[in-house]
Amino acid sequence: MAAPSTGPPVTVTVGIVWNLQLAPPPPRPPRLLVATAVTLTLLTVARAIFGLVYFQDCPQNPNIPKYLLGMALISSVALLWENDVARQRQHPRGFKACLQGFLALFIFAWLLLGDVWVFSVYQPNYDPSAADGLYCNKTLYTFAFWNAVYETFGFGVVLTQLCKGLVCYVNMSPLDTDFYRNV
Repeated sequence: MAAPSTGPPVTVTVGIVWNLQLAPPPPRPPRLLVATAVTLTLLTVARAIFGLVYFQDCPQNPNIPKYLLGMALISSVALLWENDVARQRQHPRGFKACLQGFLALFIFAWLLLGDVWVFSVYQPNYDPSAADGLYCNKTLYTFAFWNAVYETFGFGVVLTQLCKGLVCYVNMSPLDTDFYRNV
């Protein structure tokens, strides 16, 4: 991402005596974007590691490690897709827009499935020597639980922002008096 140009300094004349020259501050690197990218990359790697290492360690619900692996795969695909779209500097159209919509729909569905898989066995049996053989590794389950909480909270924030944007759009759009007159 290119930094915005600083442009020439602006000269402001106050009265007849003072000439102030205001130079814009130098551009700063986008720290928040870098921190977010590093955090999401580390989270994706952690999901993949936990899903692979503990793949057989949750007979109570064997879909929990698959959920973590799926979230890691989806995050990687979404990251590659966003880099491709950002490189083009335009909004995707046609087939690419449909693929992006299907990816978003798949992410939503996978998130809901993961929530069902993780929260349906809340506080599973952590003892691997259980008589019925149904247990779940405590490290795996704890990571999957907090990952599901984090993802669901993030989805709630995005949904809230969408609703806020829609309300602002409706409130700021010009009134169509003919529409309201005919109702």
